Amino acid sequence: MKFKILQSKNIKYSLAFLVLIATKSISGFAQDYLGAESNQNNVQGCIHPSFPLLIDNHATDSLNAGIMNVLSNGDISLDDNVFIAIEKGNINASSATYIQNQGEFKDIKNGSIYHSQNYFKFLNGSLNKQSSAIKLSDGESFLRERNLHIKYQSLEGKLDDSLEFRDASLSSCNDTSSGWRIEAEAINISEVTSRGHIEDLRLKILDKTVLRLPYLPFPATTKRLSGFLEPELNFTSDGLDLFLPYFWVLSKQSDITLAPRILKKRGSGLEVNYRYLSNNNTASKNYLDLLFFPEDKEFRKDYGANNNDRWAFRFKEKRTISNFTTSIDWAKSSDSMVLLDLPSSITNIANQRDHYLTQSISIGMVLDRLSFNIMREGHQSLNPFINSTYVKKPEVQIQYIQHASNLSYFIKTDFSNFEIDETKYSFIDNNLSGKGGERFVAEVGGEILHSLKHVDVSIFGTVLHKKYNLDVANTNSLSSSIPSIKIKISSLFRKLSESDISLISPEFVYQKTNFKDQSMNPIFDLHQRNIGNFNTSNTQYFFGKDRIPDSEFLIGKLKWQKRLKNNERFNIELIKKNELKTSRVINEMLISPIGKDNQIGTNLSFEKKNLKTYISANYSQKRNTLNYGNAGLEISLPETNLMLSRSFQKNIPLLNSTNEIDYAEISIEHLMSQGYKLIGGITKDLNAKKNLESYFGISFENCCLAFKVYASDKRLSKYNFLNFQSLQLSNMSWENMISVENKSRINFEFELKGLTGGNKRINSFFSNAFLNL
Repeated sequence: MKFKILQSKNIKYSLAFLVLIATKSISGFAQDYLGAESNQNNVQGCIHPSFPLLIDNHATDSLNAGIMNVLSNGDISLDDNVFIAIEKGNINASSATYIQNQGEFKDIKNGSIYHSQNYFKFLNGSLNKQSSAIKLSDGESFLRERNLHIKYQSLEGKLDDSLEFRDASLSSCNDTSSGWRIEAEAINISEVTSRGHIEDLRLKILDKTVLRLPYLPFPATTKRLSGFLEPELNFTSDGLDLFLPYFWVLSKQSDITLAPRILKKRGSGLEVNYRYLSNNNTASKNYLDLLFFPEDKEFRKDYGANNNDRWAFRFKEKRTISNFTTSIDWAKSSDSMVLLDLPSSITNIANQRDHYLTQSISIGMVLDRLSFNIMREGHQSLNPFINSTYVKKPEVQIQYIQHASNLSYFIKTDFSNFEIDETKYSFIDNNLSGKGGERFVAEVGGEILHSLKHVDVSIFGTVLHKKYNLDVANTNSLSSSIPSIKIKISSLFRKLSESDISLISPEFVYQKTNFKDQSMNPIFDLHQRNIGNFNTSNTQYFFGKDRIPDSEFLIGKLKWQKRLKNNERFNIELIKKNELKTSRVINEMLISPIGKDNQIGTNLSFEKKNLKTYISANYSQKRNTLNYGNAGLEISLPETNLMLSRSFQKNIPLLNSTNEIDYAEISIEHLMSQGYKLIGGITKDLNAKKNLESYFGISFENCCLAFKVYASDKRLSKYNFLNFQSLQLSNMSWENMISVENKSRINFEFELKGLTGGNKRINSFFSNAFLNL
């Protein structure tokens, strides 16, 4: 159960809604995930020793007692250690009367029924063996699946059908004074529908009455059920934000969540999350997410001439049928700002800082060594400063690979037709240079492996040929061929002992890619950011296949690894890279050219039971500075978990105007006395001196009750493009713009274990978000 209150100044307005949300949150809880797990993990530690799990091997006609008398009317009187076997269980009692012609046991004294792993203890009662009807008084029951303990004055119903407890109390706690308890006039549970409801109840937490309700439904099973999920109530800069999700189980492999939403200043809308599994394989998870907000009042104020309907969707699916594989990842939005203005915890269309939505569909086939793939790939820009991108319609890839022990070779061909895809709601005109066109790329390569006594030698060579036909009049086709070679000499030395194993692996690499003037070639592919200076297959990190950097360098590596029997691990790697020539292709793309460089790098890591740490760095001898560094530390103590990480890079071509990034993150969980825990964390952009995300709070948890109160903030946005002016509009403008405004919120969560369930989405904080930057 959760509540979110955004902006701390609005806290006082939230109290009036607290009881309302508590009512709705508990009353409609439903399991909301595919492949429901056992609920025992939620109640681990709440073991009731009076109700052990038994294995019953008795025949259903077994009947035994210390004293058995046949009465004059044919009934049988049972006394002293009475044992009666029934379907799916048994009865133990001090005495009972068996009415043979009705198949009923009456006047059961001090009885205990064990049925389907559930217990029913009572002072007086009766049971019909044929109909499974029971009538018990002054007793207690234990329902194992949800770990619920019920005390009652009377109980009537049928086993495996429905039960009604009168003047009852319900809890999953051994000690309700330190947990929760519900006292009610009636508790009804249906085994047929796997649902229950409680009438005229009082909810007590830590022996304090916190809520009174006339009616409360709840799930009587841990299996997936349709029903209302936990609602969310937020106070934001757009006013009250409320939505109530309904979870609908469609089949064993599919479900849908429908969430009507009301946002005071913007209007009402709907969010939908449809999930399903394909190929009977849980690894293939597919979904359709939809967000729809008709007549956005705030959007109409700013852009009255445009359509006021705001919407976005994403459809993601992957299927495998025999040798064929299909993949769809298609997202689209009404405008570039809808996902910033209407963030959601139900849908997963895009992150608020994403630059684009993917629009791709492909079908592939694999036949032994031959593979074929055809796809359509495009993107919708979420950056309003980019109003057009290229779309591949289509891209056709054919690949043949032959592997042998000492010789491998491949042939790859790639044909792509590029068209310009204009983006709606853009505020500047930054048309792509040139027009669309066709690109054909063929690559032939091979690798020879040769093993000597202690040395492995690998020679890998490729020739890549490119050809362009552009949609520009009076332009001849452009073509170029670029050879590349890589020679690697490596070895591996092992040392084994009873307590540890050590590995030492030296490696030497020479690589050269010839220069070919590509300045007249268009740039169709969107480039990715460089991720490291030691990447030896770096062509994909610049401009895809449209710019193949020339390079020549030597790399030497020495790696030592050691693993002990107690699972302690050590890893040390030293790297030296000497660039033998300056890359002319890269310098042609830079305003300030860079020369060849010599670099030294290291990777260090250590891991043991309660400690993990790592450090990696790259030093430029020419610039006398660190190019990049990554460091992290994880400490796991009995009462404290601490995680720290730091990542920075500088002097990275094509990154941004400053060529620097610098992030740090810290999170801590400290267990205090009596089940309380202190939680906190922060992620910060040290270069921009801005907090990206942070949280701080306190939580409490025992075997039957959990709650959490914490404050958090996240950088969002607030802007009006009609009044926005900038001389330089770029990706950096976008990055700066979306971190303008800071929104804070206070979050409340609690869980009555056994009755409600924890929300896994909200319980997961960020953790080492920049660990692999």
